[in-house]
Amino acid sequence: MFFKILMLAVWANMAFCAAPNFGSFDGTAVILDINSSQEEVYGTFANERLNPCSTFKILNSLIALDTHVIKDENEIIPWDKQIRMYDFWNKDHSMRSAIAVSTVWFYQELARRIGSERMQKMVEKANYGNHDTSKTLINFWLTDGSLKISPQEQALFMAKLMENSLPFSQRAMAIVKDILMLEKNEKSTFAGKTGSCGGVGWFVGFIEEPQSTRVFAFTLKGDGASGAEAKQIAKDYFQK
Repeated sequence: MFFKILMLAVWANMAFCAAPNFGSFDGTAVILDINSSQEEVYGTFANERLNPCSTFKILNSLIALDTHVIKDENEIIPWDKQIRMYDFWNKDHSMRSAIAVSTVWFYQELARRIGSERMQKMVEKANYGNHDTSKTLINFWLTDGSLKISPQEQALFMAKLMENSLPFSQRAMAIVKDILMLEKNEKSTFAGKTGSCGGVGWFVGFIEEPQSTRVFAFTLKGDGASGAEAKQIAKDYFQK
């Protein structure tokens, strides 16, 4: 399998184009081409484990679907009427709408339904980062949480998702890939999930084109680092 090959041999900076422009941020990007088995690594902390922030919603969605705590991506969970920082969180949500605007309370509710024991078991089974879900069920993936993962591991996780080789049902993987979709046209599909917490910004996802499928993890550290910034840097890089 592709990801096994990469674990044995990692090729850094193999792209012929310029590195991503991380601006004032300390940035790292890992980009894997599933078809050619080539990898590009930019920056200095590809193997440093950080809190995944809201990129954990990708795995949380897979676990929720396969443990049947939610029927599908369109089932509505009613808002609990607690006012939170963003107006677009303060409404009923489905998995499809919640992942699009990174609604934290929705995914905390999924985590409660999954429960600590099943969550730990499934994170271990998916071989996600350091496997540690011990620091509170609803916050372990956020700022100062116990779960940590490196950009390299994020990219490998996404490679397995695209190869349909994660330990989840084909249905769950197909749904999650679909709800990550951001842009689609005749030539390409661009999909991903942002994450922001504790001075870290993530953008993790995939690009499908006729001749290649690439997965990626863009990660930023520093003042103002956010998933939105990481996403824009990634878009600028891929549109060159």
